[in-house]
Amino acid sequence: MLESPWPILIVGLVIETVLAIALFRTGRGAVLGAMGGVALLVLLGVLIERSTVTDTKLIRQTLEAAAAGLQSNNAQQVDACIVPGADGNAARGKVRWALSRAEFGEITVRNLAVKFNYQMSPPTAETTFTVWVCGKDRSGTFPGEMSRPVAMVVKLRKELGHWLVFEDPQHNVRE
Repeated sequence: MLESPWPILIVGLVIETVLAIALFRTGRGAVLGAMGGVALLVLLGVLIERSTVTDTKLIRQTLEAAAAGLQSNNAQQVDACIVPGADGNAARGKVRWALSRAEFGEITVRNLAVKFNYQMSPPTAETTFTVWVCGKDRSGTFPGEMSRPVAMVVKLRKELGHWLVFEDPQHNVRE
């Protein structure tokens, strides 16, 4: 529930609509007070939603930080999003491969779905999402800038309060 303000806003709008109809039919000023109270509760709900940092939000931040590192051609910035040690070697290898193949212009993470496994120690998560990638091929095989959706499956592990990529991220370019 705390991943988006839309449920709170929609419920508030429905209640405000019902109260507006009641105000129109009855003409009672007390309904205005109720409308103001509902508006304050909706505002409070949205503020709570925005200030609550869930694991899904933390994972999105990790993925967006990695995307920013790719955009700036900064392998070290992306490495900060990957677990240290052997569990991160495959991911670091993919970063080096991607940076050697392309110059990234814009990378946008969309349709993020996360499956958590809190039974593991440390907790893990498997994410599926689409990345819209704009960039140029460094080899010149494909001239000009290209834009492609890339389906991704990335595993993350929570270490010291941070979600970090581990194992080999899977990608599948869609035409």
